[in-house]
Amino acid sequence: MIRYNSYRTYLKEKFGIPVLKVPLNGGFSCPNRDGTKSSEGCRFCDNVSFSPAALSTVSPLAQLIDTVRRSSKFEAFLPYLQPFSNTYGPLQRLKDVYEPLLSVPGVIGLAIGTRPDCFDDSIYGYLEELASRTYLCIELGLQSSNDSTLQRLNRGHTFNDFCKAVERLSNAGIETVAHVMMGLPGESEREMLQTARDIASLPVSGVKIHQLMVIRGTALEESFNAGTLKVLTLEEYSGIICGFLPLIRPDQYIHRLMADSKESLGLVAPMWSAKKAESIAFLNAVLERENIVQGSEIGL
Repeated sequence: MIRYNSYRTYLKEKFGIPVLKVPLNGGFSCPNRDGTKSSEGCRFCDNVSFSPAALSTVSPLAQLIDTVRRSSKFEAFLPYLQPFSNTYGPLQRLKDVYEPLLSVPGVIGLAIGTRPDCFDDSIYGYLEELASRTYLCIELGLQSSNDSTLQRLNRGHTFNDFCKAVERLSNAGIETVAHVMMGLPGESEREMLQTARDIASLPVSGVKIHQLMVIRGTALEESFNAGTLKVLTLEEYSGIICGFLPLIRPDQYIHRLMADSKESLGLVAPMWSAKKAESIAFLNAVLERENIVQGSEIGL
């Protein structure tokens, strides 16, 4: 039985063949790091751990061409500008990064990771024009719909900022993805599930779910080492996902059910995050055992 609406399956059905999503470093910054909003960044954030592509020092075009050249299993590619905020900068800078990627043979569109507060009218207009000629997906960091949680994380934006960005992008015919995190400091399971309800109420196309990970060198590592921060066990996380998935609309694609990292990339906890295949298998077994189906509790 199909438990959830997989984004990978959606892409294959949309384009007729399997699509490889290629993480790229576009060389952008973030208003929460460069002093515009803060110079401290989000308390959980270390982009290298979340996206090894952040280590790359070559152009995103060169990164993409190298991946396409080495790929023998895929003929279709979706460049994914992942680290930092990839709509944060002058419009011409965005065009200089985006447009060359679309010229690479086999590229079927573009996925762009960013914050909900990194747009202006000119960028919205360009993205709408871009979506009229290629597949476009904007991935927005939300983490939680609870403003108190966002403040504790030093996110520098509100849930309302996210809602406004989603509405503007959706009205332009652009797919959007909400990045959310389970196990955030001070957040109850009830509040995590409210995030699911809030996402289901919005014109969000997809959801990317992952567990809170403590990364070396982040503010959260200090809390973890001091014993004031608890991370979820795999069993606890699986239980939360069992409550979360049924509250997400059936038409919203699930891009990811958990994140992974490695000690070599700075992972401190939980260590099950370093055992991707084993942890995913455990979660899927729990979903099967509990007969969990995405969207089954919508409206209940």
